[in-house]
Amino acid sequence: MSDSEWEQLLSSSPKDAYEYLIEQYGNLIYAIVFNKLGSYGTREDIEDCVSDIMVEFLRNAGNFSSDTGSLKSYISTVAKYRAIDAFRRLVGHNNISLDTDDENISLPPSDSNTEEEAGNHIFRERLWEVVRSLGEPDSSIIIYQYFYNQKVSQIARRLDMTSGAVQKRSIRARKKIRKILENEEEL
Repeated sequence: MSDSEWEQLLSSSPKDAYEYLIEQYGNLIYAIVFNKLGSYGTREDIEDCVSDIMVEFLRNAGNFSSDTGSLKSYISTVAKYRAIDAFRRLVGHNNISLDTDDENISLPPSDSNTEEEAGNHIFRERLWEVVRSLGEPDSSIIIYQYFYNQKVSQIARRLDMTSGAVQKRSIRARKKIRKILENEEEL
């Protein structure tokens, strides 16, 4: 469906337009929100933010015009800024200071082994970069499988793949991750 066809659908049947939006862009919005809130928010925070984005987008759908840009770009931009707003609210509650543009994290000092914590933090950041660099659908499979503890069958339904394909891609993706990280350790 083209963007102009979606605009016509929104005029004639908002419910169908909303369902199309969820089906077509739900995973994209979720990924954007997860990217901003994943380490700081709960799963409920992420899902609430995604829902808020969808509702806000539909309330302001009149601001979108297929003449000025694509629906995907528009909703991605809305999602990015709403996720940043949610992130700032979460950070404000947790007293964590962050630079959201660079995604550099500075946590307050703790009583535990600071050097070990720093090493773990650097490793987690690098692991996250490597997972995101895998490309789709591999990065989504790893995220759903290891960050959300979803079963292969759930991931397969979500990504419209067979369970066998998800399992094989997961195995290959883990091997890629291991190889990249091992090569970095050797340097």
